[in-house]
Amino acid sequence: MTIKNEYWQFLSNSILNSYAQIFFSKKKIFAILLLIATFLNPELGIWGILGVLFTNVLADALGFNKQLIEEGLFGLNSLLVVLGLAVFFKVNMTFIFVFIAVNIFTLILSVGLSNLMLRHGLPFLAFPFVIAIWFTFYVMNSYSNLQVDEGNVYFLNDIFKIGGLTFIEIYEAYDNLPIPDIIIGYFKSLSAIIFQFNWIAGLLISIGLLMSSRISFALSIIGYLSGYLYYFIVGENIQNLHYGYIGFNFILFAIAVGAFYFIPKRKIHLAVIILTPVLGLLITGLSGFLSIFNLPVFALPFMIMTTLIIYVMNFTTKGYIFPKVVYQTYSPEKNLYNYYNYFQRFGSDKYLTKIGLPFFGKWKVWQGPNGKHTHKGEWKNAWDFVIVDKDQNTHKNDGFYLQDYYCYNAPVAAPADGTVVNIIDGIEDNDPGEVNMVQNWGNTIVIKHDDFLYSQISHLKQDSFKVKKGSFIKKGEQIASLGNSGRSPQPHLHFQLQSTPYVGSKTLEYPLSYYITYKDNQEEFLAFKYPKEEESISDIKINKTVSKAFKLIPGMVFKVSANNKNFNNSEWEVHTDAFNLTYITCSDTDSFAYFVNDGTVLYFTTFEGDKNSLLYYFYLSAFKIFLGDYKTLNIEDSLPIHSVFNGSVKYIQDIIAPYYQFCNANYKSELTEINKDINSFVIHSSIDKKIAGKSKEKIDFLISGDELSIHNISVKTKVTSFDILIKHLIHF
Repeated sequence: MTIKNEYWQFLSNSILNSYAQIFFSKKKIFAILLLIATFLNPELGIWGILGVLFTNVLADALGFNKQLIEEGLFGLNSLLVVLGLAVFFKVNMTFIFVFIAVNIFTLILSVGLSNLMLRHGLPFLAFPFVIAIWFTFYVMNSYSNLQVDEGNVYFLNDIFKIGGLTFIEIYEAYDNLPIPDIIIGYFKSLSAIIFQFNWIAGLLISIGLLMSSRISFALSIIGYLSGYLYYFIVGENIQNLHYGYIGFNFILFAIAVGAFYFIPKRKIHLAVIILTPVLGLLITGLSGFLSIFNLPVFALPFMIMTTLIIYVMNFTTKGYIFPKVVYQTYSPEKNLYNYYNYFQRFGSDKYLTKIGLPFFGKWKVWQGPNGKHTHKGEWKNAWDFVIVDKDQNTHKNDGFYLQDYYCYNAPVAAPADGTVVNIIDGIEDNDPGEVNMVQNWGNTIVIKHDDFLYSQISHLKQDSFKVKKGSFIKKGEQIASLGNSGRSPQPHLHFQLQSTPYVGSKTLEYPLSYYITYKDNQEEFLAFKYPKEEESISDIKINKTVSKAFKLIPGMVFKVSANNKNFNNSEWEVHTDAFNLTYITCSDTDSFAYFVNDGTVLYFTTFEGDKNSLLYYFYLSAFKIFLGDYKTLNIEDSLPIHSVFNGSVKYIQDIIAPYYQFCNANYKSELTEINKDINSFVIHSSIDKKIAGKSKEKIDFLISGDELSIHNISVKTKVTSFDILIKHLIHF
């Protein structure tokens, strides 16, 4: 793509996004419908698009944040300001001068407020629009050459300008259709957002909203009906919902809080309804106050309420009740489905740091949380580990000597990357059966893994530390040997997680990322779980061949083809973005897939692009690949609904997704073949798409490769089967 074409694409995106951002969207079809809706008053439509174009070109020329420009966040405010001016004032030479000045002023406000508010994790919404248009309205009183255009306020005047009496007759015929007033009111409230005052514009907007997001569409109705009910209960004039820029505050608040800034779950939707009276009070109070200065309230109540809710939620200790959107996809459905997928994988969105086991090999949980001897109260979330033989004995012979115990002098490992912040050493080991009640923890190390996340490992052997305070250590690095110091009647490893760096801090409930459990001689892979008392567990033994094959490093390039004429040959390349996240691109289909390889598991997080591409089938086949050396061990996961379902089923699921999920896509994978002579492997994976618990479609994959690369993926569906051939070209 040439530089010229790139610029026009950037400009086109910035214009369309400026319209779609009114409803927190980036869908082009929605933007086009909004654009058309503004042209129901052609004068408004023309000036609106000129305002957006002027602002975005100027912002780019001045070198402001290109991403914010392309996302439409600057153009949005200019669009609203210009629509407001065009609807209230006649177009003449003075208007054109004011148009230029106001757009520049709005851009300055947008840049300044965006940097100020985003720095504090707050959205700047349409605050620049409100400030700019108020200021403009105030100074207009001094401009005698700028005339008020009362005609634009009345839609029939606009219709007459376009098509005379014929168009008025057509409109009145549609206006007299037997549509309930409450529905007409909803459409009129939507239309008021773009300074149109007719239900036809609102109908176009509602169609675009439904096409863009089913959840946002549902919330727009919930918001309007909540406002309608509130006005009815308090005895307000219902007509004020449709005019005076009041009704759309309820709609935009419901969408912003219930779908965009927070994960759209049933609790946040209930909160939106409960907060309706608060928003109503704010609207009435601000309207009365601003009427003193002859200023409309516009979207100010919605923006104040939204900003306050987002800010206040920063101080709650129960953020899981109303989880915020961390990675914004501009799709409430995707935000929700990605959240569900993340929660299913990791148990919570709180456990960002992966904590492993502090030892090598197979051990037994001698005492778990809320243990039978210690681990009580504030120190309940801790584990004691020992090594046992086949008869479940912790020692050989009679156990009179420390050397009789299987775990004595065993190497102790760092459970995750971190910095050593505290070490206690120099305490002698106890003889079996004795305890040191004075130096309770014995020789101990405390490691900082993240802010407010530390691990403490105790009862270590005197003078066995291989690290010192201040050392940075890697996960799996040996840090000491196990002894029998402190309150320890026999050698065992005490392990706990805590939020402070002090020895003996109260414990933190935090899961261990990956480990193997053994039940009836069967191995099971567990992720982000809590080892239970009497459970035998071990760390993960990695299969070097599989690990090397799936080590997708930025700079790698692959030539990909399929023995199926429906697919074109393509080229994949591995990249990293500005946040150091890794992804694969397919330039031929303009698709990309983000993934994580943490050394134990490779898993995909996002796919965007063509679902008929070979990259999409790779995303499906390798959605979660266990790199461990365990043949026929099943790995299970669930794919995000939006990545596998389409059509009417997905539309219905989208609408009720915050309340009930009837679509599922279950994923399984297992290492089925290992040939250590030639370092090759075969992994079988499958996807089972279910609707209301019944299997509707199954896809099977066989991934084969060697230590150099993945070479082949066999795909088998109900209607077709084909092979994807992968050739590794470059490795930077």
